[in-house]
Amino acid sequence: MTTSALLLDTKAWILALEGNEEQYVEALAAARPAIIPGLVLAEVDYWFQSRRKVMHDLLHDIASGAYEYEPPTVEDLERARQIDTKFSKNGLGLVDASVAALGERLGVHRVLTTDSDFVSVRIGKRWNVSFELAVPLPVRRR
Repeated sequence: MTTSALLLDTKAWILALEGNEEQYVEALAAARPAIIPGLVLAEVDYWFQSRRKVMHDLLHDIASGAYEYEPPTVEDLERARQIDTKFSKNGLGLVDASVAALGERLGVHRVLTTDSDFVSVRIGKRWNVSFELAVPLPVRRR
């Protein structure tokens, strides 16, 4: 994979698709390739359930090669379970854990996300590989 390869997470990808946040739009446009984890695609479909044309256009884009689609393997799902267990205090869940497992399998450590989970999640045999956020998380003011 190239260093500009990017894993897509649900909310950030939707922000980029809708053009709501320029940083996400730019990060998606620069990605080579932009990788859609299979479970993320399912969440995006749920998000666009009342806007079927948007989803159908997106599926057309995927079919035409604008994105790289990666369904989870059985091994990815087992690794996602391990990652979810290891980081149970984060409340990671299956979708984010499967994104992490896919990143581990593909050797892609950049993720387009709005989730702070990816700041603390580590992967690799020694749990020493971190993710790089394509767009920094907003600073929360107290």
